[in-house]
Amino acid sequence: MIVRKILASLTVALLAGAVGWVGVRASDHDDGENDQKSRALNLTDLYVFREGDQTGVPADNQNLIFVMNVNPRSVARQQYFWSTNALYEFHVTRRTTKTDPVTGADDVILRFQFGAPDLAKRQQITVTAIKDGAVYSSDVRSDNGLPVTTTPLHEPEPLTVAATDVHPVSLGGSTLTVFSGLREDPFFFDVEQFFRVRSGALGTGPAVGFRPTTTAVDFTAGYNVNSLSVRVPISFLQGPTAATTFDVWETISIPN
Repeated sequence: MIVRKILASLTVALLAGAVGWVGVRASDHDDGENDQKSRALNLTDLYVFREGDQTGVPADNQNLIFVMNVNPRSVARQQYFWSTNALYEFHVTRRTTKTDPVTGADDVILRFQFGAPDLAKRQQITVTAIKDGAVYSSDVRSDNGLPVTTTPLHEPEPLTVAATDVHPVSLGGSTLTVFSGLREDPFFFDVEQFFRVRSGALGTGPAVGFRPTTTAVDFTAGYNVNSLSVRVPISFLQGPTAATTFDVWETISIPN
């Protein structure tokens, strides 16, 4: 039996040089941990965007970047690991337009499985793509045959990702690029003001609004997450179609 948690879904529409977002749902960011669910099984946020929108290079817009973050509120300078018995997955549905009904069809699944940490605190990653019923899998870099691994904690932490930490993986005639390691949590939440606003809305305190970004206090600042990023050619997601709109969601599946 599989227990699966769905964090959030996005509709990405690649139209007229712009990315459209529709139907974001249920990002709770952190629902705690218990005996059945460790920190490594706690999803936080899902991000999907065109690479060129970050780099400013138009040619890069032939790729989408998928980011899955787990393990919220991880303290700095402490190594955290991915679960070795879980499936971390991005799910993709091709759509004709962003107003099409949501079907939840798994046209493409990007699956990541992690091995036990080695002495260098690296975990080997097996990357699997399930596309239109065909299964492609690899655990080695396409450029040199070395294992695909996570990036361990560095002291001091580098400001940029080293080339050796970015892993090109050949799957189904395309090259996907994978990075996995600790990064500062990008989620922004002024939790103190949230509870003041909530109290005002309930009539148990004065009515106040949210603080401007210049004075808001980010509760997640200084905390890390385990981050999994993959660069995927849009042509790989399209398969035999010319789709330019995709539903994307993420799950963690574990044995029950």
